[in-house]
Amino acid sequence: MSRRRILTCWRTGGGHSGITLVELLVAMSILAVVTTLILASWFALQSSFAQTSRASQSREFARDAVARMTQEIRDAQAPTLAGGSAITTAERFKIVFYSTYNQADNDNARSEPRQTAFIYVADGVAKSGTIYRVVDRGTNGVADELVDPATYGRVVVDNVVNWSEPDLSTPTSVFRYSFYDPATTVFKTNDNVNTSAVGIREVHIRVLVDLNPGKSPVYMDLKTTAQPRNMRPST
Repeated sequence: MSRRRILTCWRTGGGHSGITLVELLVAMSILAVVTTLILASWFALQSSFAQTSRASQSREFARDAVARMTQEIRDAQAPTLAGGSAITTAERFKIVFYSTYNQADNDNARSEPRQTAFIYVADGVAKSGTIYRVVDRGTNGVADELVDPATYGRVVVDNVVNWSEPDLSTPTSVFRYSFYDPATTVFKTNDNVNTSAVGIREVHIRVLVDLNPGKSPVYMDLKTTAQPRNMRPST
């Protein structure tokens, strides 16, 4: 090969072409876009999975809570020593009754039931709230504990939106009562009942839970009825 031929090949790169700066920048841009799309899809899948898991746990928790309330109210019984009614307060957001549920020595037939309450406390700002279970700690009733249920009570279920559904002017009652009124001899249903004047036969429970709090609401509507077995008429 002549000297002229060698110099020509060296100057032209020996017939091989390289990557220009523009081509490198275009390739990097495409790679960055593809990587961003992959990461965005991954994070979206993770977020969707986490939201689905939280919603599933909230559903299970809410169902267990309503089942717990139903069982306790069904087993309500009048105190043996003091006498009176098994249910002492029957309001739309609060029910107070006597029960031996989860009480020490409750398998003893002479075990005296303690006063228990379920109360729904709503947060006026968040438009949602919590249902607490409160029990008598001093054998003097639950009136003192109900002053601060968040301290003295136990959370049954949270993110309850009965206070704001369907709207603030017409909230949804947590408790409604079917009762026989001896004064009128009529079977009625109401959400506030004078327990000293009527005989409650059924307690209707409805709990609306927001499964996606703080974001686009996803509501779960739980309904059930508890028939207090110890308050049924003998005839």
